[in-house]
Amino acid sequence: MAYQKMPTSIKYNKQALLAGLEDVALMKNVDDTHKPDGRTFDLKPVMGVIEQIFRQTPPNMLTATSQAAVATEDKAADHASIRFDALGGLSYTIHKIACEITCKCSGGTDSHATTMELLSGTLSVYSWERKVVLALAAAAMSYGEFSLTGRLCAINSLAKSVAVLKRLPDVVEQVDALKPKFDALNNLIKAMLETTRCLIEFSHLPLDYISLDAPAMVTTQCHIPTAVYWIVNSAVTSAVQVVGQTSMRHEYHVSEACELSSSFLAQKVNSIHGLLSKQLEICMQIIDEKKSVESFRTLEHLFQTNHDDNMEIMKPIFPSKDGCPFIQSSVDKVNVETLRWKIVLLLFSDLQIREEGQLTFLSHFYEAFHEGLETTFEIVWVPIVDSNDDLINLQEKHENTILEVAAEMPWLTAHPPPHPNSTFLKYVRKEWKFENKPILVALDGQGKVTNPNALYMINIWEDGAYPFSTAREEALWKTATWKLDFIVHGVDIPELRSPIGEKKQICLYGGEDIEWIRSFTSKMKEIKKVAGISMEMAYLGVPHPRASTTKKIVDTVLREKISASYPSESIRFFWTRLERMLHSLMQSRKGPETDGLQQEVITLLTYGDSGRGWAVFASAGDEMVVADGKAFLHGFTNLGYWKDEIIEKGFHGALQTGLDLLKSPDHCLKLVLPSSSIVHHVACPECRKNMKTYLLLKCCDEELVPNTAAGAAAATAGPAPDVDSGPVGQKRKQDQKAYIMAGEKEARLLGR
Repeated sequence: MAYQKMPTSIKYNKQALLAGLEDVALMKNVDDTHKPDGRTFDLKPVMGVIEQIFRQTPPNMLTATSQAAVATEDKAADHASIRFDALGGLSYTIHKIACEITCKCSGGTDSHATTMELLSGTLSVYSWERKVVLALAAAAMSYGEFSLTGRLCAINSLAKSVAVLKRLPDVVEQVDALKPKFDALNNLIKAMLETTRCLIEFSHLPLDYISLDAPAMVTTQCHIPTAVYWIVNSAVTSAVQVVGQTSMRHEYHVSEACELSSSFLAQKVNSIHGLLSKQLEICMQIIDEKKSVESFRTLEHLFQTNHDDNMEIMKPIFPSKDGCPFIQSSVDKVNVETLRWKIVLLLFSDLQIREEGQLTFLSHFYEAFHEGLETTFEIVWVPIVDSNDDLINLQEKHENTILEVAAEMPWLTAHPPPHPNSTFLKYVRKEWKFENKPILVALDGQGKVTNPNALYMINIWEDGAYPFSTAREEALWKTATWKLDFIVHGVDIPELRSPIGEKKQICLYGGEDIEWIRSFTSKMKEIKKVAGISMEMAYLGVPHPRASTTKKIVDTVLREKISASYPSESIRFFWTRLERMLHSLMQSRKGPETDGLQQEVITLLTYGDSGRGWAVFASAGDEMVVADGKAFLHGFTNLGYWKDEIIEKGFHGALQTGLDLLKSPDHCLKLVLPSSSIVHHVACPECRKNMKTYLLLKCCDEELVPNTAAGAAAATAGPAPDVDSGPVGQKRKQDQKAYIMAGEKEARLLGR
């Protein structure tokens, strides 16, 4: 039969539910009941019992249970997590609250009055979060007793007898009709649990990192009495509804009022939970930020402090439960102690390190150099992955890739890698300027940073870079000279080995226009004949070639026997090494305008990226001249003039004089560097004024499109001021004009 009305023993004051409960006066009354005396208890075991009761109760509370099902549930239950002495003296308090709820509501008191009596009585001496936990425990006890009796009455005679006394058989018969009520009640219980957990989290916030006066904390504290009132009210309502089923007379039926009251309360508590969750999130952000700042400062202090050995650095930045935070060849676990007293090179990169071209070079360097100094230094790869993933997703998504790359490395790998949002990697990005391009940070045997990026110097000097410190890098630059054997170190080809020893001239050139290459090499053959010099030539590409261009030009140069040519990989290595030189110079030495070596590197990189071709003329001695390809072809047509100049000044002297005369105030040059290498105060190779810095967006290897958003850094120099306006400048202009006119006349004569 269907139930039509609530039992008279359960009364709900509808006016109290629907009108005035948000009134400030009511909340003040709730706040006035709060008189904590320091009484406390551990929340965790109590919440554990409460959650287990609600978790093990089926949605309709009275589902008939078989003996086998009971045995299975008992086996699955986590009995070890609940001890009989878990609650201690709280059991009496919980039982007392449950009795108060039953007696008061059975006597006709509405849920609001009962809630206020509990808050001003038994619960008044407890903290806010403990009030709601105790009220929930009382509701859970009634809930569990009712459900357990109804479920076991079919298989247990004792349970059946108790069920008869409680008139449960009548309720069991109507279990399907009561489903909407049970669903509403379960939704309310879920809302109460979630909001209670939120209150407990607030009570455990570390006040060392957030002040009670913080806006989010003030807002939360204003809403806590409201939250406590509605949770206790909901606990009373749910307990009354459960107990009410056992006291029903046969002729009374449950109306929709109970279902409506549960739904209303669930909506109310969920609303409060949403507000508290938002405030909790704000508080946690504040706490995390302060903890992050504190951790960062601790790490800063750690790196700034002198240590007896590097373990005081290695263990904090590579924590591990088993003391083995590294793997080698993707298999063997390696103890952190193997790094004690060693120089450690921390290689930071993303997972695309194989595409950067550095892995092959470093592997050759490591295998050739590490064997003899195995006890003095070690490399550790620290993979840095996408920070948008959480830690679990990181391990699942990138694990195979990390192991694949690690298998190709002869050195150690940090495994698992540090989380992208960890304090250590924040430090790496800020202090060591990591921006997705590989860097190699050198630490000495005491853990002190000796070089924020030793990758440049290793690329340039290889084993000569040991012990990889900035001091060693500066010392190497002090002894370096701008010679051919220095800039082509590691990229030699057979055709150029004998000329150096025989003191012949060497010409290295590059460009992406095959017609310019043909014209240039043809002109050089004429110059060699007129000047009577021996010269070997080799093609050496450009810094940032368009896709597949280098290989095509190399093939054409060799097929047509235009000149010798470096292999494509050697060309790439040459320009990469040259860029590393510039990085290294700017990292270790200041003042590009006064640094001749640095300016020579800038000049070669700038001409290489000009799109007009470039050339370097060198001999076995110290003389070396860098030329812009287009200017060279435009001006060096007067071969007769060339011959006279060479006799007077020598080949390089005549060449340099001609190039100086060809320099024009109307020029536009660019120096293209990766976005992580934006530099300032770079002098133009032509006019020596500071080049302006722009941003380019590199879409592909085909072109560079100007854009102010992001991308590669390009330092450009436009027309210079009219520095030739004085008498000296006028004389220079006259010499330049005469030189070019003589060249044009010679060209016309040769044309006839």
